[in-house]
Order: sequence, then C-alpha cells, then structure tokens
Amino acid sequence: MRILRVAFKTLGCKLNQLETESVAEAFVQAGAALVPAEESADLYVVNTCTVTSKAEQKARRVMRQALTHDPAAVVLATGCYAQMDPQGLAQVDRRIIVLPGEEKASLLSLAAWLQDNWQGHGPLYDAVNEWRAGAAAKGKAGPGGNIGATAGSVVGSGLSVGARPERSGTTRQGAVDPFAYHPSLFAFHSRPSLKIQDGCDNRCSYCRVCLARGPSVSLPSAQVLERVRKLEDEGVAEVVLTGVNLSQYKDESIGFAGLLKLLAAGTQAIRFRISSYEPDRVDEAFLEAFASPRIQPHIHLALQSGSSSVLRRMARPYDAEKALRAVIALRKARIDPFIAADMILGFPGESDGEFGETLSFCRAADFAWIHAFPFSARPDTRAYDMRPKIPERIAGERTALLSELAASGKSRYVQRWLGSELDCVLEKGRNDGVPSSLESTGSNYLKLLVRGLPPEARPGALVRAHLTAPCDLPGLDALAEYRFLLSAERRYN
Repeated sequence: MRILRVAFKTLGCKLNQLETESVAEAFVQAGAALVPAEESADLYVVNTCTVTSKAEQKARRVMRQALTHDPAAVVLATGCYAQMDPQGLAQVDRRIIVLPGEEKASLLSLAAWLQDNWQGHGPLYDAVNEWRAGAAAKGKAGPGGNIGATAGSVVGSGLSVGARPERSGTTRQGAVDPFAYHPSLFAFHSRPSLKIQDGCDNRCSYCRVCLARGPSVSLPSAQVLERVRKLEDEGVAEVVLTGVNLSQYKDESIGFAGLLKLLAAGTQAIRFRISSYEPDRVDEAFLEAFASPRIQPHIHLALQSGSSSVLRRMARPYDAEKALRAVIALRKARIDPFIAADMILGFPGESDGEFGETLSFCRAADFAWIHAFPFSARPDTRAYDMRPKIPERIAGERTALLSELAASGKSRYVQRWLGSELDCVLEKGRNDGVPSSLESTGSNYLKLLVRGLPPEARPGALVRAHLTAPCDLPGLDALAEYRFLLSAERRYN
C-alpha cells in the first residue's frame, strides 16, 4: 500500500496549532508521512483563521499554491474561516473540501478511515468525500446536513457540548467533542499545549471568533488534571494552557485561577504557561495563582486599545485605567515578567488624539512586546458598518509606529535580562550551524540560542542557561550558555 503524504498549514491562534498537532498525530499513527506544506503531498490540511481579511486571503493563497504541486492533490480546509464562509472557500478550487470549524475534531478519524477503506485505491478526493459524508451523518444535529457547492464541497455541521467523547473526535451521541484534541506526540512543537476551553461569551464589536467558535465551554478540571499528569509522567517540562478565552474557564465553582492552583497542587514539577488572558480578569485570585513559581512569568493580554473611548466602541469590558492597573499588578506579582499585548490600530472613528492615548498607554505599560495590527472590518460584526472609517494609509502608519515601540520595548527587556540565568525548554528548531546548540524558550518567553549543550540535552529538555548577549538572528532574542540540565524529555530519549 502506498504511503499517504500529508502536509499541514496552520493559520492563526495557538488553539489552531494544538488542534493541528492532534490531527497530525492521528495521521502518523495511521502510517502516513508528514511532509512540509511547501512540498508535494497527496493531502493538504489547512487550518484557517478569520480574525482579519488578510488571514483569509493568506488561507486562499496557501490552498492555491498547494494545489500546484500535484494535479491529484486534495486540500481539506477547516477552522474558523471554513466555519464562517464555507461556500466561498469551496469556490476557490474544485479540489478543495471544506469542513466547518465546529466539525474539525472529526478529522481525528480521517486517517484511520483512509487506512481501512481507501488504501491508495481510486481518487483520494472521492475517498475523502465518502468519509466526509459519513462524518456529516454522525454530526447532523446542525441544520441542513450537507451543503452543495459548485466548485469544491462542504460538509454540514452540528455541535453538542457535554456528551462523552470518543477517540474518533465524536461523542457517543455522534456530535463533535471540542476537547478531543490531546496529542501525546507533537510534530511541530517541543512544548505541548493543552486545550482547556473553547468559545467566547463576549460580543466585542469587531470580532467574529465568538460566532465561529460559539459560546464558552470548558474541559472539566478533573480531566485537565488527568491530562496534565499524563504529560508530566512522560517527562514534559512545560505545558501551554490554551483556549479562545481562558478567563472564561469555568467548571462549577472553579474558575481559571482555581484551576491553576489545582494543577500546581496536583502535580510535581511540570510548569504552566498561559497563552493569553483578559486584562479585566486580572484580580486577586488570579494574581495569587500567577505568583506561583510553577506558572511561567509570561502573559499576553488581549488589550486591543489604550484609549478608553475606543475600548467602549469595541465593547470591551474595561477602560484604559483598569487595564494599566492590571499591568502594574502583574509586575508586582512576579519579578519583571514578560508582558505582551494585542493592539488594533485604525478602529472606526479612532482620532489622532485617541491614537495618542494608546501610544501613551503603551509607553507607560512598557510592554516587552506589542502585537500591533490594523483594524480589519469583519462581516457579521457591529464594527463592520461603523463610521468614520480610517484610511488604510493612516491605520498602517499607526501600526508602524506602535511596532517600532514594540521593538524598542523588546530590546529593553532583553537588556534587563543579560547576565542573568533562565530556565528554558529546548526546541526542535535550527541550531544556526553552531555545534552543540539549540533554540529554546525561556521561562519569561525570550527566544534563546543556547550553546555548549551536552548530548543528553535534547529538544524538550529543561535546562538552565546564562544570557550573554543580544542575538540578531531571525526569531531569536539572545545568546545563552548552557549551565546544567534540570530535566530530560523522556519522549525523545
């Protein structure tokens, strides 16, 4: 039987990255070969994002490019863009099969199905469509069942929460389980992620992720602890807790801060990284949990603006003063943590004065990094028709100014840590031709090139390193010298 070649391309958030890891593991377990997305493959799985129009444009470009490698290749598009505009994606090319994001977990069954039913005989497009029809039949709780399209094809969707999950990604009632993604091996990352929450109950005026992902749902705390303990037993040094809105995690009386305390108390040494958090949820309970040495001193705040009037138009549940208090409180909880923030520039009606408020806010906050990007009007959101629109040129100029501030903030942060020692997790990435060296992620999220590593220090291991100098290599912040091994990653030994 011919070995199936599968390539993955993930756009957007850490949650998408984790979900891709789970699907990739299912294909590896079924005997498929993973190949780079830039190379020829039989099947390309593209996990899409709908946060901005540019993310959607990139998804379409990636799909078209993938199909140029082989006339028999098939693209399977899923994710939030596929959820919000399945017919539009299907029109891109007849070889694109669209699986809406809420049915994404059913992909966990595709590899085994192809192994049992296709085995390289006949067109792969027909085989995936046959599997897809079966997946739609299992999860046809949603209206409409299959949706026809004139180019590619689209599968209908439905989701119920709380039913007992199966390994296939569906529940015993046949609906898709949003927490079926928990791979034991990670093909693309050395630091495993764990999905503990999905969806969002906020209705921010610019965002349609809440429409694509649905209302907030949480993995029960007992299951979170069980999965973390399994990772720790496998020798994992750090796990990244992921979700659409972690601040909305809720399991009966346990919120996210309570979950962090439960996880720290119920494990031995594994460390926890928070993928992102809402500034208005930085309360005393969260600060107490964040102060634990087992919680990595790094947090990314979904701020969006430093102007209170813009935040009101965005329908964000806080003002600039409260957000700045959160930043100050986080710095009191830990020694110089890495605090980053998202900022949207050029939101409808954003005046020069309001942009100035955001600029002043960011200077006062002294962020270690700012993810600055121009506003993108998304269909089905209140901000889509807001006026006055800010010209793209002005939004771009404001984004460039804030990006310059981000770069200087990162430089200052790196300088403050030079001469110090950091615990860091070794990565699978390049060593840039330097013998006995690997990239790593420090506890405070600085990206390091650690040199002088012994043979037993392999990707996934936790080591201590001494920061020696800034590093101008792409994607790296500083050079560091190996000090000693804290824990080995047993899964790679």
